[in-house]
Amino acid sequence: ATMYTIRATLSEKEYALFEQLTTDGVNVLKHPFRTGRPQKKRFQLSLVQGEMYLYMYLTWKGKHGMQGIELASVQRVAAGVDTEVLKRTAKAEKADCYLSLVTVDRSLDLCFDSPLERELWESTLTELVRIETEVRAKSLSVDASPA
Repeated sequence: ATMYTIRATLSEKEYALFEQLTTDGVNVLKHPFRTGRPQKKRFQLSLVQGEMYLYMYLTWKGKHGMQGIELASVQRVAAGVDTEVLKRTAKAEKADCYLSLVTVDRSLDLCFDSPLERELWESTLTELVRIETEVRAKSLSVDASPA
Protein backbone atom coordinates (compact mmCIF):
# COMPACT_ATOMS: atom_id res chain seq x y z
CA ALA A 1 0.00 0.00 0.00
CA THR A 2 1.07 3.59 -0.33
CA MET A 3 0.65 6.21 2.36
CA TYR A 4 -1.38 8.26 -0.09
CA THR A 5 -3.87 5.40 -0.60
CA ILE A 6 -4.15 4.85 3.14
CA ARG A 7 -4.66 8.56 3.88
CA ALA A 8 -7.23 8.93 1.09
CA THR A 9 -9.21 5.88 2.25
CA LEU A 10 -9.40 6.21 6.03
CA SER A 11 -11.63 8.64 7.90
CA GLU A 12 -10.00 11.17 10.24
CA LYS A 13 -10.53 8.96 13.33
CA GLU A 14 -9.33 5.84 11.49
CA TYR A 15 -6.22 7.65 10.28
CA ALA A 16 -5.49 8.87 13.83
CA LEU A 17 -5.63 5.23 15.02
CA PHE A 18 -3.42 4.19 12.07
CA GLU A 19 -0.85 6.86 13.06
CA GLN A 20 -0.94 5.76 16.70
CA LEU A 21 -0.42 2.12 15.65
CA THR A 22 2.53 3.01 13.39
CA THR A 23 4.25 5.07 16.11
CA ASP A 24 3.77 4.29 19.82
CA GLY A 25 1.32 1.41 19.49
CA VAL A 26 -1.88 0.75 21.42
CA ASN A 27 -2.44 -1.54 24.40
CA VAL A 28 -5.26 -4.04 23.87
CA LEU A 29 -6.38 -7.18 25.70
CA LYS A 30 -5.38 -10.22 23.61
CA HIS A 31 -7.01 -13.61 24.13
CA PRO A 32 -4.50 -16.47 23.75
CA PHE A 33 -4.87 -18.77 20.74
CA ARG A 34 -4.15 -21.94 22.72
CA THR A 35 -4.10 -21.71 26.52
CA GLY A 36 -3.65 -19.12 29.24
CA ARG A 37 -5.40 -15.98 30.33
CA PRO A 38 -6.02 -12.86 28.25
CA GLN A 39 -3.22 -10.28 28.60
CA LYS A 40 -2.71 -6.66 27.59
CA LYS A 41 -0.29 -6.41 24.70
CA ARG A 42 1.07 -3.38 22.85
CA PHE A 43 -0.04 -3.67 19.23
CA GLN A 44 1.74 -1.83 16.44
CA LEU A 45 1.45 -1.71 12.68
CA SER A 46 4.78 -2.60 11.14
CA LEU A 47 5.35 -1.54 7.57
CA VAL A 48 7.73 -3.81 5.66
CA GLN A 49 9.19 -2.59 2.38
CA GLY A 50 8.47 -4.99 -0.47
CA GLU A 51 9.78 -4.65 -4.01
CA MET A 52 6.99 -2.29 -5.04
CA TYR A 53 4.79 -1.73 -1.99
CA LEU A 54 4.78 -1.47 1.78
CA TYR A 55 3.30 -4.56 3.41
CA MET A 56 1.48 -4.19 6.72
CA TYR A 57 1.72 -6.47 9.74
CA LEU A 58 -0.13 -6.05 13.04
CA THR A 59 2.56 -6.99 15.58
CA TRP A 60 2.85 -7.58 19.31
CA LYS A 61 5.45 -8.91 21.73
CA GLY A 62 4.74 -12.54 22.60
CA LYS A 63 6.50 -15.18 24.71
CA HIS A 64 8.93 -15.87 21.87
CA GLY A 65 9.71 -12.31 20.78
CA MET A 66 7.80 -10.26 18.25
CA GLN A 67 4.81 -11.93 16.66
CA GLY A 68 2.55 -10.63 13.96
CA ILE A 69 -0.18 -11.20 11.48
CA GLU A 70 0.14 -10.02 7.89
CA LEU A 71 -2.93 -7.94 7.04
CA ALA A 72 -3.06 -9.38 3.52
CA SER A 73 -3.52 -12.86 5.07
CA VAL A 74 -6.64 -11.82 7.02
CA GLN A 75 -9.71 -13.44 5.48
CA ARG A 76 -12.21 -11.55 7.61
CA VAL A 77 -12.48 -9.06 10.46
CA ALA A 78 -15.23 -10.27 12.77
CA ALA A 79 -16.92 -8.44 15.65
CA GLY A 80 -18.41 -10.28 18.61
CA VAL A 81 -17.85 -13.81 19.89
CA ASP A 82 -17.13 -15.35 16.50
CA THR A 83 -14.13 -17.69 16.90
CA GLU A 84 -13.42 -20.92 18.76
CA VAL A 85 -11.00 -19.02 21.01
CA LEU A 86 -13.63 -16.48 22.08
CA LYS A 87 -16.36 -19.10 22.41
CA ARG A 88 -14.03 -20.68 24.98
CA THR A 89 -12.72 -17.54 26.77
CA ALA A 90 -15.09 -14.59 26.22
CA LYS A 91 -17.27 -12.99 28.86
CA ALA A 92 -20.88 -12.71 27.66
CA GLU A 93 -21.34 -9.17 29.02
CA LYS A 94 -18.40 -7.94 26.90
CA ALA A 95 -19.65 -9.61 23.66
CA ASP A 96 -19.82 -6.32 21.75
CA CYS A 97 -16.22 -5.44 22.73
CA TYR A 98 -14.54 -8.35 20.92
CA LEU A 99 -12.86 -8.25 17.53
CA SER A 100 -11.11 -11.09 15.68
CA LEU A 101 -8.78 -11.11 12.71
CA VAL A 102 -9.30 -14.50 11.10
CA THR A 103 -6.70 -16.15 8.84
CA VAL A 104 -6.57 -19.62 7.29
CA ASP A 105 -4.88 -21.24 10.29
CA ARG A 106 -5.61 -19.03 13.31
CA SER A 107 -7.39 -16.04 14.74
CA LEU A 108 -6.14 -12.98 16.58
CA ASP A 109 -8.76 -12.26 19.23
CA LEU A 110 -8.92 -8.87 20.94
CA CYS A 111 -11.12 -7.32 23.61
CA PHE A 112 -11.59 -3.56 23.82
CA ASP A 113 -12.71 -1.34 26.69
CA SER A 114 -15.85 -0.23 24.84
CA PRO A 115 -17.96 -1.10 21.79
CA LEU A 116 -17.03 2.33 20.36
CA GLU A 117 -13.30 1.54 20.51
CA ARG A 118 -13.97 -1.89 18.95
CA GLU A 119 -15.96 -0.25 16.12
CA LEU A 120 -13.08 2.12 15.34
CA TRP A 121 -10.59 -0.77 15.21
CA GLU A 122 -13.02 -2.84 13.15
CA SER A 123 -13.56 -0.15 10.51
CA THR A 124 -9.85 0.77 10.39
CA LEU A 125 -8.61 -2.81 10.12
CA THR A 126 -11.33 -3.75 7.62
CA GLU A 127 -10.17 -0.92 5.33
CA LEU A 128 -6.46 -1.71 5.79
CA VAL A 129 -7.07 -5.42 5.09
CA ARG A 130 -9.04 -4.49 1.95
CA ILE A 131 -6.25 -2.18 0.74
CA GLU A 132 -3.58 -4.82 1.47
CA THR A 133 -5.54 -7.56 -0.30
CA GLU A 134 -5.97 -5.38 -3.39
CA VAL A 135 -2.29 -4.37 -3.38
CA ARG A 136 -1.21 -7.99 -3.02
CA ALA A 137 -3.48 -9.09 -5.88
CA LYS A 138 -2.04 -6.32 -8.10
CA SER A 139 1.57 -7.16 -7.19
CA LEU A 140 0.95 -10.86 -7.92
CA SER A 141 -0.55 -10.05 -11.32
CA VAL A 142 2.43 -7.77 -12.09
CA ASP A 143 4.86 -10.57 -11.05
CA ALA A 144 2.97 -13.08 -13.19
CA SER A 145 3.09 -10.99 -16.35
CA PRO A 146 5.62 -12.15 -18.96
CA ALA A 147 8.85 -10.17 -19.08
